[in-house]
Amino acid sequence: MAHDPQKEKRRFVEFSTLFVDYSNGDVVIFDNVKDLASLYPTKSLTNLMVFCTNSSSKITMADGTSMTITEGDMLFCTPHTIIKNNNYDKDFECIALCISDHIVQGLLRDKADLWHRSVYTNQHNIIHLAPPEQEEFRYYFALIELKTKQRELKTPHEIVQSLIRAMLLDFCFLLQDKEGIVNQQKLSQGKILFNRFINHLSKSEIKRLPITHYASGLAITPKYLTMLCLKYSNKTASQWIIEYTIEDIRFYLRSSNLSIKEISAKLGFANMSHFGSYVRKHLGMSPSEFREH
Repeated sequence: MAHDPQKEKRRFVEFSTLFVDYSNGDVVIFDNVKDLASLYPTKSLTNLMVFCTNSSSKITMADGTSMTITEGDMLFCTPHTIIKNNNYDKDFECIALCISDHIVQGLLRDKADLWHRSVYTNQHNIIHLAPPEQEEFRYYFALIELKTKQRELKTPHEIVQSLIRAMLLDFCFLLQDKEGIVNQQKLSQGKILFNRFINHLSKSEIKRLPITHYASGLAITPKYLTMLCLKYSNKTASQWIIEYTIEDIRFYLRSSNLSIKEISAKLGFANMSHFGSYVRKHLGMSPSEFREH
């Protein structure tokens, strides 16, 4: 079968063609989900959270799984999850939040492993919120929407980010309560190993270590660790290590008084030259330029 570039392109959500309530490149909030109907099948490159506020919709995933989201439900999908089809009721309404892994890590920081262990246990799922929980998330979305729409007031990004951080943390704890994720007996051995890798990686002060280091701590081979990461997150172990390392670099350059030399040593780089090259490769500028920017 001939490759159709246009068909492949439509598998990815391009928000530039849609009206969105708020977008800063890594965070998108919108309530016009029906406008996405023409784009299916869709592969979102971000984490997707959809809170249904009225009626229902039947969603079919690429693996053939069908789910129905009704009023009071929260749908979440990890990046690269493919939604093949979505059949809406005519009065279906919802609020959607798309947020990149980069921003999740930046916002949650020391709690990022909680998010990754929670959402990657089930890469797409629907949970029903009890009335008090529904009210809480309505308030979250309403306040975020209010702050992002008051453009004339020029709401600082820090305020919006703090609101989203609080909502994400609440969502993680909610997932643990609803899904019993803390009960390791409910997880397969592969998921347990993946969770342990994420937990170890997030808690290591020096994260830029060889895959063999993390694999040996789990008593598995580097190849098997990478296979588990791809299976449960669509990312390799190396990509996870780079993402966590880069987020540490962002944090210390942006939010600490440490010198660039001190940051380089703290994060395990052999010398300033190596650190500078690494930052330029992944952030597109030198450490001093990033800090000044």
